[in-house]
Amino acid sequence: MTRRRKSEEGRVALTNPSLVPLVAGPAHRNLTLVEDAFGVDVTAQGGDILVHGDDPVSVNQAREALQALIEKAEAGMALGLPEVRSAITFVRAGSRARSGALALPGRRADIKPRTPTQSVYLDALMGGEFDLVFGVGPAGTGKTFLAVAVAVSMLLEGRVSRVVVTRPAVEAGERLGFLPGDLEEKVDPYLQPIWDAFKTLLGAAQLERRKAAGEIEVAPLAFMRGRTLSDAFVIVDEAQNTTRMQMKMLLTRLGEGSRMVVNGDPSQIDLPRSSDSGLPHALRILRRVEGMKIVHFTAEDVVRHPLVGRIVSAYEREVADMTPAPVPPPVTPEPVMTEESASFDVDVQIESEGWHGVFGPDSDAEIDKIVKVVSRYFEPAGDSFALLLTSDAVVQGLNAQWRHKDQPTNVLSFPAPETVHALEKTLGDVALAYETCAREAQEQGKNLKDHATHLLVHGLLHLLGYDHEADDDAAEMEGLEREILASLGIADPYHTHD
Repeated sequence: MTRRRKSEEGRVALTNPSLVPLVAGPAHRNLTLVEDAFGVDVTAQGGDILVHGDDPVSVNQAREALQALIEKAEAGMALGLPEVRSAITFVRAGSRARSGALALPGRRADIKPRTPTQSVYLDALMGGEFDLVFGVGPAGTGKTFLAVAVAVSMLLEGRVSRVVVTRPAVEAGERLGFLPGDLEEKVDPYLQPIWDAFKTLLGAAQLERRKAAGEIEVAPLAFMRGRTLSDAFVIVDEAQNTTRMQMKMLLTRLGEGSRMVVNGDPSQIDLPRSSDSGLPHALRILRRVEGMKIVHFTAEDVVRHPLVGRIVSAYEREVADMTPAPVPPPVTPEPVMTEESASFDVDVQIESEGWHGVFGPDSDAEIDKIVKVVSRYFEPAGDSFALLLTSDAVVQGLNAQWRHKDQPTNVLSFPAPETVHALEKTLGDVALAYETCAREAQEQGKNLKDHATHLLVHGLLHLLGYDHEADDDAAEMEGLEREILASLGIADPYHTHD
């Protein structure tokens, strides 16, 4: 810890100075992680931990992370690398760990979320508002383990009478009769991660007893037809490898007093044709169905070795950067996500010279293409909106007049009042400021067109009622933005590089 002393200073005091070695970790390993995460210097002096840095925001964030670690230490928790990374992740996301921990009989420690997204996911599973929860994102984000933990908790509390776990056996083509052994022996290799979670939470002996009593059941998708799953907690794993018909069949098995969690990663589809996957199809058509929740995980939520998160991000970037090979023109129109080939109408007005050429030689056609992709997730019904591509000065004036903030910003959205929308079928207006957008793209190392496309999608979603004031709403809005942009070949705009 002999780095150059920096200008800003923050102090974190420990009520019990003897905890300093625990918070600092072996060879100050924990403090080094905080230093690297926020670009600050951290030193332990007596009963205090001092933070120095050039950026007051970074200093404050490092203090928050350290304070979270101190609270864990005072509660008697061990502070390993996962706990330190978890504290850093929560602070970066602008939220502290919630109290929504899960306590299981026989476990000394509660099960707590390690990332903000895990917190949203655990709240959705534990609360009574949603009977159907989708966990969507890469492996290693804790989706399966947390689902099993909540299922076990509800089983032990008597809130459900059984737990049913299922997943598609794509490699076996669901034709399990040709494999040796009984049904459980045939399916078990595909469900090993789930059984590992059950054993961790219940212990091998209790797991075997409850399986023998029929309280924990395993079944391949082929054996779910014709059943009604009442008073049960149902876990569907690897759902990206279900077909559309299988997904519909599964979702309609839900009976009285039951809850279902469907987990999967749309980027890991093993079906012969990825377009046959039932997961992305279900996410599109059920997005606004009451009583269900979609939680989107990203590489930032990977809780395995930190290298795994970077590997996932690298693959995501590679896919986004790939240029599709030329294909013959399709004979039939491109399939869309709504029942009709409808799209929002957009009136593009370019007021700033800088915007010319940003979206290509034909700005109107390229913007129409972007809007058409967004439209696939909704029911346009003849709705329209105006897009103003203008300057910082104009956006600053609008911001000052309507939001009382006398400064430019990258994008502004002005949703039309309901009465105006009903009469004129207009959603409202979106304005983008060229100088701010161009500066942000350069600072963040992004292509200007990609950045502007993201802001256009972001602004349009605001007109459609999405917001990001609350953590849950932000997770839903950002998840949809990622999905839309991925279909346009644009990488996750919220991914940060250490």
